[in-house]
Amino acid sequence: MKNQTTLTCILIFILSISSLFAQKDTIWFDANWNTTTKNQSSYYRTEPIKKNKGYLLTDYYLSGAKQMNAFSTTQDEDHFEGVVTWYFENGKVMQTVTYKDGKLEGLRKNYHESGSLKNQFSYTEGEILGEWVSYYENAKLSEKGNYKNGDRNGSWKEFYKSGKLKGEGNYANDKKVGNWKMYYYDGTQVD
Repeated sequence: MKNQTTLTCILIFILSISSLFAQKDTIWFDANWNTTTKNQSSYYRTEPIKKNKGYLLTDYYLSGAKQMNAFSTTQDEDHFEGVVTWYFENGKVMQTVTYKDGKLEGLRKNYHESGSLKNQFSYTEGEILGEWVSYYENAKLSEKGNYKNGDRNGSWKEFYKSGKLKGEGNYANDKKVGNWKMYYYDGTQVD
């Protein structure tokens, strides 16, 4: 009798778990995020959860690890609002991005798979604007400069993985302009 009760409990547990993964409203995506069949998929989205004036969206890798968490004002199309978080399959945050009315607005942070900050910058009305800072995986500064109208503009600095200055100069409309000073690993200027 005891074995039969244990067996029944295990069967109920297996059926409840399998029902979680067999949701009828699962949307399957290929590697390019086009909808596809389960057999051709790389990711999937469970049924959106209605909340306030929109929907909570959660996407997953086929392994079951969370890939993205977001709030969308529409159910069938990604019209993001607020902070959207993407994850590496190892569970660490890949990037966080802020949206307003479906457009990029505010801070964006990208991370290395190890979890260290890769770069951060801000959007205004969908375009990159203001300071851009990027880092090597060892947390040393890689690049630092400014964006205006979605392009690199103004003073810009590049660094070696050691943290020493590699080069400095100016950008205008995403192109290097004027004289750029370049430096060797030891800090001496390249002629």
